[in-house]
Amino acid sequence: MSRPLVCSGLFVAWAVHNVEEALSASRWSAATVPRLLAQGWPPALVESLGTTTPRFAVAATVLGIAVLAATVRGVLTAGHSTFSRTAVLVFGWHGLIDIGQSLLVRGYVQGLVTATVLVIPYSILTSATYAPPPSPLAPSPSWRSQPSP
Repeated sequence: MSRPLVCSGLFVAWAVHNVEEALSASRWSAATVPRLLAQGWPPALVESLGTTTPRFAVAATVLGIAVLAATVRGVLTAGHSTFSRTAVLVFGWHGLIDIGQSLLVRGYVQGLVTATVLVIPYSILTSATYAPPPSPLAPSPSWRSQPSP
């Protein structure tokens, strides 16, 4: 698989994941917040989890600017951008957090489906596809080819 295609996949995978999260935000909050409060979870924590689809969409749009910038940088550098690599790593961690939250609340959380079938596999695939970046400390090939005095 070509590196530009793998790198451009970050924005596509992020968008698909965020569509799932946005579409389920209001419904998930309406069902889960009262259940967690009834189970005795701290109100300040539980109420901070609640959101609406429009509020989530605004937050996702703002974050999307950074994800798009990381995607473009990854494509332009064939995956050698630290910014792009970090974005992929954080995206994978986000998928793990979605799974952890699901285990914690003992049920579905926004983004759980795409976290398991898209976010984490994409992050693993991308990390495996990227070649290690050239080390600034490694001698250049021209240095090795010069005769010794």
